[in-house]
Amino acid sequence: MPTKATAAQLLRNVPLFSHARQEDLEALATQVCRVEAKRKEVLFRQGDRCDGFHVVVYGKIKMSLLSWHGTDRPIQLIGQGGCFGDITMLNGEGYFLNVQALEDSLFLYLPREAIVRLIERDSAFAMAMLRSLSSRVKGIVDDIESYSLQPPAQRLVHYLLRQLPADGLKTAQIELTLCKNVVAGHLNLTPETLSRCFKELTDGGLLAVAGRRLVIHDVDRLSAFARVRATR
Repeated sequence: MPTKATAAQLLRNVPLFSHARQEDLEALATQVCRVEAKRKEVLFRQGDRCDGFHVVVYGKIKMSLLSWHGTDRPIQLIGQGGCFGDITMLNGEGYFLNVQALEDSLFLYLPREAIVRLIERDSAFAMAMLRSLSSRVKGIVDDIESYSLQPPAQRLVHYLLRQLPADGLKTAQIELTLCKNVVAGHLNLTPETLSRCFKELTDGGLLAVAGRRLVIHDVDRLSAFARVRATR
């Protein structure tokens, strides 16, 4: 169990709580529970009760739908500092996506009652939460649109650009923490199509692949590749 001070600091790093008052964070910290999950562990299935939400301290989470023919379709991938269950807990219904740990992970769990009490006494926090949830929903819709309508290579490029460190350097390295089958599913591609996209980018001199390590030779060129494809 994290100490009250540690839990409050971890919550402060979550966008949802970035503008919350320190006394409110400390009150929430007393309600926090520590939850661990092993790699590939299924945490929740569609329809399971949602009476709170989780903040990812470390690890990676996949939220997915099961298609009518049994194929797992990743809808959202959530890493450190992200949340899951926050959208669902407020509507009083069950999880509408399956939730699985892709890596050994640690979460902070906050019960619904603690969040509702904070919403009721702090209108600024309530507005911040609405903005955060709205942004989350828009992000999910944008991902679905991008990964359903864009050409395959462009989907991969946009995904890679999102993984880049925010240092503004011309070249960059990316360590793919997810297996390529998961990345392919997230981008609504078959593994074979994803491999062809990687080959197209390497043949074009945009990146080099060594296992799970990618070297982006020129970030600007990679961004330009996505823009050119978008206009075709």
